Amino acid sequence: MGTCNTLDVLKQCFEEVVPTTDKRTTIAPLSFVVCLVYTYLGDSKTFSLEAIRRGMTSHLKTRMSRSAFWERLARKRLQTLLGGVVAKLMGSLTASASIGDQLLGRLGVSSIELVDSSSITLWDGAKQAYPGTRTTAGIKWHLALDVLSGAMTWWRLTPTATHDRKCFPEMASLQGKLVIFDLGYWDYGLLVAIEKAGGFFLSRLKSTAVIRITAVVQGLSKKYIGQDLLALPLSGQSNRIIEVLIEKVHKGQVLRCRVIGFWHPAEGGYHWYITNLTAAAYLMYPLYRLRWQIELVFKACKNSLNANQITSNHPHIIQSLLLAS
Repeated sequence: MGTCNTLDVLKQCFEEVVPTTDKRTTIAPLSFVVCLVYTYLGDSKTFSLEAIRRGMTSHLKTRMSRSAFWERLARKRLQTLLGGVVAKLMGSLTASASIGDQLLGRLGVSSIELVDSSSITLWDGAKQAYPGTRTTAGIKWHLALDVLSGAMTWWRLTPTATHDRKCFPEMASLQGKLVIFDLGYWDYGLLVAIEKAGGFFLSRLKSTAVIRITAVVQGLSKKYIGQDLLALPLSGQSNRIIEVLIEKVHKGQVLRCRVIGFWHPAEGGYHWYITNLTAAAYLMYPLYRLRWQIELVFKACKNSLNANQITSNHPHIIQSLLLAS
C-alpha cells in the first residue's frame, strides 16, 4: 500500500475521534495525528523528534518549525486525542471478533484475557515523572489482551517503579472472563477478588506458597491430604499430572480452588498452576502457554514500531509517542 493510501486509511480510522479542522493551527489535528502515527509504520533504527518533524512536513508538504512542533507534541490535548483513538480501535476490534466459541464453551468462560506489563527505558531526565527500577527512568505499559480477537481491552501507563499488582483491570469488568497472568501478579487477595467478581483465573503458583491439600483428584496418594503440597518429595512422578484441591484463608476470605502440576523434564520438577476453572486438568498447561502471545505484542511494538525509542523527557510527549506506537 502506498503512502497516500495508507494516510487515507488512517484518516478514515481516526476522523470520528480527532477534529478535522482547527482555525488556530495550519496543520489540522487529524492530519497531525495521522502523520505522527504513520511515522511508526516501519523498522527505522534512527528515531528522534526531529526525524518525526521532518517526516511530517514531507508528507504534508507544509512547513512547521521545531518550536511549533514541540509545542503541539507537549500538549495534554494530543495525549487525550491519541488515547481516544486507541479506545476507538479497541472497541472496533472487540466488536468484530466472533471466533473461538467452541473453546470458550468448553472452558465455561465468555473470553480469555492475558494481563501483563512491559517496561521501556527513558532518558534519565524523565526520572521525576517516571522513576525506574533497574534504570534511572522508565515507563511501564500495562496491558490486557483478548487472546481470540487480538483486541487490547485495557491499558495503563505508569512509572516502571509501579508494581504490577497495583495496576490491574477493574474487577467488575472480569465477570465471566478467564484471566491468565504470571507470577508478577501473585497475590491471594487478587485471586479472591477475581473469583468474587465472577471471573476465572489461571496463574503459576509461587514457589514459596504454603498450599495445604484438602483433597486429591489425581496423580497423588490420598495420604498426603492435609500436607503442604510444595514440600512433598515428588521427584519420581514425571509420568503423571497431579491435581489437588486446596483451601486458603486470606484476610477472612476463603479461597477454594485447584492446583495442577505438570512435570518439567529440563528442570526435573513440577510446574504448578492454580485456577478456579472446572475444565479438564490437562488443558491448563496449553492454556497458560497462550500467555506468550502478549509477550509477542510487546516485542513487536518495541522492535518494529519504535516503542522503545522515546526521545524526550517531557511527560506528555513520552505518553503521546508511546500511544502513537
